[in-house]
Amino acid sequence: MRNRTIARWAGMLALAFLLVPISACDEILDVNNPAEINDEDLLDEQLLDAQVAGVLKLLEELMSGDEESFTQGSTFLTDEQLTGLNWEDWQRVNQRIVIYTEGPLDDMWDNQSEFLMNGRMALEKLDALLEDPSTDRRVALVSMMVGYGYVFMAETWCQVVLAESVDQLGTTLYTHDEILALAFPHFERAIDVGTEAGDMDIVYAAHVGLARAYLTLGNWTEVTSYAGAVPTDWTGYWVEYSAVDPGLNNNLYNELRGSNHTVGVHPAFLQGIYGDQGLIDTQTDPRIQHTSNYSTGHDASTLLYKPYMGLRFEGYTGATIAPQSAECPNCTPGGAIEGTDVLLVDQGTNVLLADGLEAQHHYYEAIARQNPSDANLQAFVNARRAVGNELAYTGADWFAELRRQRSRDLYMGGIRLGDLRRWKRDGVGDFFPTGPHPNPDRPPAVYGVWTCYVMPLEEYEGNPGLERPADPLSPPPGII
Repeated sequence: MRNRTIARWAGMLALAFLLVPISACDEILDVNNPAEINDEDLLDEQLLDAQVAGVLKLLEELMSGDEESFTQGSTFLTDEQLTGLNWEDWQRVNQRIVIYTEGPLDDMWDNQSEFLMNGRMALEKLDALLEDPSTDRRVALVSMMVGYGYVFMAETWCQVVLAESVDQLGTTLYTHDEILALAFPHFERAIDVGTEAGDMDIVYAAHVGLARAYLTLGNWTEVTSYAGAVPTDWTGYWVEYSAVDPGLNNNLYNELRGSNHTVGVHPAFLQGIYGDQGLIDTQTDPRIQHTSNYSTGHDASTLLYKPYMGLRFEGYTGATIAPQSAECPNCTPGGAIEGTDVLLVDQGTNVLLADGLEAQHHYYEAIARQNPSDANLQAFVNARRAVGNELAYTGADWFAELRRQRSRDLYMGGIRLGDLRRWKRDGVGDFFPTGPHPNPDRPPAVYGVWTCYVMPLEEYEGNPGLERPADPLSPPPGII
């Protein structure tokens, strides 16, 4: 059964005032009658539920909120998307130019650090107040989300500093590997408690998170162990959105519609030649469908082919704009009708956090790193090619083809940046976009060298224990 993560809690979000940082609570708590908030009130079951609801709401914002979300912001350094935003700082990020004094970093950092801190606070409250935390589903759920919070941090940022508590600033710059290590006990606890609570969706999501983290660290044995425990047909853990409540809308709805639309498919994923209109017959892979014609949106300059829902979005139809033909016998007869058979993300479109297919990709990458001629790996690759309406693979580099299929299966799922960084760091190859940017009218119109985001100016200004970057225009030395 599909797990409900957002909509079921929406009615309790009004109580989540407890989740704001302590510094913001000073005025709220500075009252003449402290008896207004009694100690026993903190034991109210509804307040514990509100703690969990607040973390879930932050996860919803992280996955597909505004520009800084994983379906948009994290991909701007990659070859998944082009942005048509008319704001120069976001345009620079989309050209792999990261400047720590500019706005995009503030938004991304705030969302991720707030999610992680609130998750940790919620766990502390649950542990302190529950009679038996070892069997409570909420403990499993928040533990799983905190684990993902660390994974998100590791994949997105060059380095991070983590607060010791809400009122104690951290000064240690954590490396990529050190951040991931912090995720392990949370995922493991989610598995243990989730199993006791009988919620296998949380358990499987934690398994996928562990496999994802260990894949990044190159621990193939752990990857195959955790990913192999996830049923291949598990439909996944969905982050839910609501068309009814504006506060729970999937923001991609706004970014794909109207005269100021902002999101487009990068030429690397376009099924056709960038700059051509009428891309119909070439759109044979149902996983990366997009509008057959480009249009210009917010910046009135960048050519944007709007992406239709892929496999990471609930509403994916599997239809192709390309009609059935001798070259593509499994394509949609007559071709899909845009807006009817293939769909843009809607306000209530849910997004996958993890599923069985992702687990398989982690599993088989670990296999490919050890034995690229493995028969099961080759069978998996060919099965995924069949989904994309392609014949069996006849090349020699099975790992390369696995990576290609992974990019299509997980398109716009917030995973691409971590993948590109891992492959570059491991010496597999540098697959970040380079050279001229697709929009020559956007200065400097050339891709930069950044592979990760650096912490924003606000973090340095608010933390006197941190030393600011020596060169704001260059990545920290040794960081990939």
